[in-house]
Amino acid sequence: MYMKEKIGRLMAMVCLCALFCTGCGETKKPESVTGQTIYISKEGEITLWLVTDFDGADYNISELTSMAVKEVSQFNADRAPEAFVTVEKVEALPDDSGRAAVTYQFGNWQSCTDFIGNELFYGTNQMFYGMVSEALSMGYGSEAILKNVKDNTLYTEEQLKQVSGQYLIVTDVKADIYCPGRVAYISDGASLNEDGSVNTFEVEGLAYILLK
Repeated sequence: MYMKEKIGRLMAMVCLCALFCTGCGETKKPESVTGQTIYISKEGEITLWLVTDFDGADYNISELTSMAVKEVSQFNADRAPEAFVTVEKVEALPDDSGRAAVTYQFGNWQSCTDFIGNELFYGTNQMFYGMVSEALSMGYGSEAILKNVKDNTLYTEEQLKQVSGQYLIVTDVKADIYCPGRVAYISDGASLNEDGSVNTFEVEGLAYILLK
């Protein structure tokens, strides 16, 4: 009986620790994706899975890889030494959807914004990750209204100014976004996925994600 009680207490402690760690840490980098996805590390490095239609009729994976590598090489050459962009891999999605994912790795959000702001994303897309104070100094946050992920209470631009040291993600890329910390507030239209990532596919304009 004593041994069973001891094991039971131990299992309860393990479960509580797992729950605590999940709530406070960054979301885990996904091993596979089913749609456009962004992962941001605590160091500010960004991984982007660009999902595109691909049926193999016009070109194969090898040709798609060659095209992606060539574009990245040209981008880096034009912006050296500041730029740091690599193609991690290119693969067909395993869901028979006729789509492929090109996985890009960026050293920082600036390189990501420069890259996705070119013709690849129709020249309009943005990606920011940094402190609220930096975002506000760059013009982000104007008339921003966020909602609490727990109770949907609103959070205005004026309240945002009071947490200048917290981290903020701003983007207009439609994706599942894996964040480097626990999510506190998100833009209207955004939603939390079961794995803790943020879905921005239904957000109009810029999506804001405020971290605790």
